[in-house]
Amino acid sequence: MTVRDQAMAIRNTFNLDVPVEVMTAGFSDINNPFIPKRNDGYVFRRETLRDILSFLDDPDGDGLYFSGHYGAGKTTLPYQVASRLNWPVQSFTAHSRMEFDDLVGTWKLVNGSMEFVYGPLSIAMRDGHLFILNEIDRADPGQLAALHDVLEGHPLVIATNGGEIIHAHENFRFIVNGNSLGSGDSTGLYQGVNQLDIAFLDRFRMVEVDYPTEDVELMILEQKTPELPEEIRRNMVRVANQIRRLFIGGEESATPLTVTMSTRTLCRWAKLSLSFRNAPNALAYALKQSLTAKAEPEQRIAIEQIAKDVFGSNWTQGDTQ
Repeated sequence: MTVRDQAMAIRNTFNLDVPVEVMTAGFSDINNPFIPKRNDGYVFRRETLRDILSFLDDPDGDGLYFSGHYGAGKTTLPYQVASRLNWPVQSFTAHSRMEFDDLVGTWKLVNGSMEFVYGPLSIAMRDGHLFILNEIDRADPGQLAALHDVLEGHPLVIATNGGEIIHAHENFRFIVNGNSLGSGDSTGLYQGVNQLDIAFLDRFRMVEVDYPTEDVELMILEQKTPELPEEIRRNMVRVANQIRRLFIGGEESATPLTVTMSTRTLCRWAKLSLSFRNAPNALAYALKQSLTAKAEPEQRIAIEQIAKDVFGSNWTQGDTQ
């Protein structure tokens, strides 16, 4: 793979209402094993899609940093974009014990002999894949400093493999995500988030990803659970948004929450409500399995009260038919 050889209409590729002549570039090879699995029900948001496509078309020496609260969709987005552009992906999820060798590669015993096994960053640079580093703000900032040269456009030098030099392929892109913007967690919601070096952050375009709008999530639920009455789906989205406001801290007088409802959890709630449609209270039973079982008792009561207030009489009737 040497060039992006396939012109793709954004309107058809991402199912967005944009002029048909608006194009981007992808790959005609659909058989690369590193192309992410496609989720046909994924709904793209115009603004975030615009940001990532602009970066992919012309990074101009930058990396791309997605930040946002848990469940806002910042992690899934680049994988789903890559799946539609047939762009192979190498990825790694950062943690406090991550070392630079985890990204570059190391010597390992393979079939009785020592062999250098390349890491995801090396493969991405060599072969022109997207490199996605998840949860970057959980990594040791000292280990991330070793990435400065790569982000500056310099080749990757693998000293442990005889000084091998890997020059970045023209299709190599560097994407990261985290719950913070790199300045640490001032909310207290995320344990283990580190403050990143300002010189490191200066090498990224920053994109904040918020929770999907009500209209977008209604579209998602309609695709996932068309059998649910529209009013039920609409009330579920309202409940989700109220929970998120308490999680983020938008309502100081109410019970703060340490759990939230991601779009994934929202879809799970809707699907389980259909599965348990014959239960005495399908909505409450499904909500417990989807979210409230992991909440502290006081928070569980608060979430259930939100749902009762939003659904009214439908909450106890459990009418999901």
